[in-house]
Amino acid sequence: MTTINESYPNIGYVLNRLADIADTKSLATKGKSRFRKEEDLASRKSIDPTLIGESVRHLFYEPISKVVTDSFAQFFSDSIWMGLNNYVEIIKRAPMEGVAQEKVAYMLNKHLVVETLASIIWKVGVNQMPTNTVPSFYCDNYPIKALIAFYESQQTLPENDIKRFFEGTDRTVRKWRSGEELPNIGNLTLLAQWTSLSNSDAIDEDKETLFLTRFIDSFHRKTHHQFVNDLKDAVVWRLQHNQEPTLDFGQVFHQFYINEISSANLYKLSAEGNKLHKLLRRSSTKPLGSLVDYSARLASLQKSIEEHNLNDELQYHQDWLKGRLLLLSGEIEKALEHYVSAVEFSLYKSGENIRNLLKEALAVAAIQSKPHKPTLKKLKSRALTFCPKIIEPHLRALPVKIGNEDIEDWKLWFVMRFPKSGWFDEGKSLLMQRMEELELKEIAEKCG
Repeated sequence: MTTINESYPNIGYVLNRLADIADTKSLATKGKSRFRKEEDLASRKSIDPTLIGESVRHLFYEPISKVVTDSFAQFFSDSIWMGLNNYVEIIKRAPMEGVAQEKVAYMLNKHLVVETLASIIWKVGVNQMPTNTVPSFYCDNYPIKALIAFYESQQTLPENDIKRFFEGTDRTVRKWRSGEELPNIGNLTLLAQWTSLSNSDAIDEDKETLFLTRFIDSFHRKTHHQFVNDLKDAVVWRLQHNQEPTLDFGQVFHQFYINEISSANLYKLSAEGNKLHKLLRRSSTKPLGSLVDYSARLASLQKSIEEHNLNDELQYHQDWLKGRLLLLSGEIEKALEHYVSAVEFSLYKSGENIRNLLKEALAVAAIQSKPHKPTLKKLKSRALTFCPKIIEPHLRALPVKIGNEDIEDWKLWFVMRFPKSGWFDEGKSLLMQRMEELELKEIAEKCG
């Protein structure tokens, strides 16, 4: 199991994975978190800062403050919140088309969890150590095992033996000592009392150290220890430079994408898709009989995608091209189904393609004989999340609403950007009839 194990995860999914690492869901009030279910955001995939903030507080601040300190719980929650902001930037900018899902998951784990965790370790560690270094157990393969061994070396008196403090739990203590098992978050307070020489009022530093060490250990176990060295390197960099690194996520993922495309020998597939995209441009003239030819090319492209086992990664592209082909041939209602599907599959991908797709989807939804406002609202919500600049500034208010001005704006965009010269012969009469119904025939003639 990896921390993030789907190719383009939503925020609700990531929050739940992070809470699983921290074991904080066990102390959170059941049913209260807005993102309590993995699928909770799957149908919408919007990014509402208020909802995320409420869930971070519920899944992290409230449970952690019960077992650690209020100030540390606030610091840790703020760090998770900042990490999620970085994550949002990653998923908006990282070009992931055609890349195997497990490799994308690896990169997301590395650049979301590792960097966030390294910052927490650096800030907490330097405050705990007089020399402004970081305690070695934070960078151990099994941090809890190393930490308990350290505490036991300080507990030399028989009355402070861990077995006596946790009476009747020899088997559990043995598993903690050996690194076989992690203490659950409910035991951290008791452990902190033991580390403070069995004092019922455990010192704050012990509580913080135990929680953070357990979190690190849990992360390494859930990712099969593949990020131990990455985490060490990230912590060391911060110690050496005494600052946070400036990471160009766009460049990091762009290079990653180029390397993957090269190694998988996908240039032929890329060329096929690019060629069909040019043939189906909104404004390019479609020769007589080309509808049959382009439909066959699209079917061939789909076969090629299946051969490379890239259906999940390129489904949005297939739906987009199918939608445009149907639209330009006059099948306006059928086209919208593919545009909506393409938008859903394109979420968390980036680049000019996605901006164009969202613009087209809004326009196609607006020119339906009876525009469906819930569909328009969903598309507009996606646009405001990932490409807000394609919506007019005065129409970007939240919560998302659909008014006549929105619909008129997107209708006009369709007429201007889908000129008559780019329609298939089979679709010209049907599209012009729709333009006449929308009282846009005159403009369509001028833009043709």
